[in-house]
Amino acid sequence: MKELEVVQVRKRKTAEQPMEQPVKKPDAYDKVVEKAFWFVIGFSIALMVCCVAFGQTINA
Repeated sequence: MKELEVVQVRKRKTAEQPMEQPVKKPDAYDKVVEKAFWFVIGFSIALMVCCVAFGQTINA
């Protein structure tokens, strides 16, 4: 069997080809989703802390 050579070819970014990546601007929906996400995380942590604290006082 012949051994094959693997050649990696990388595409160069040249001056003739400017980078054309559209930057996604966060819209109102993304902000609402982010706020809801952090609210759920914070509420879960607070609920866990309360359950631990009140569980200790009730059983003490």
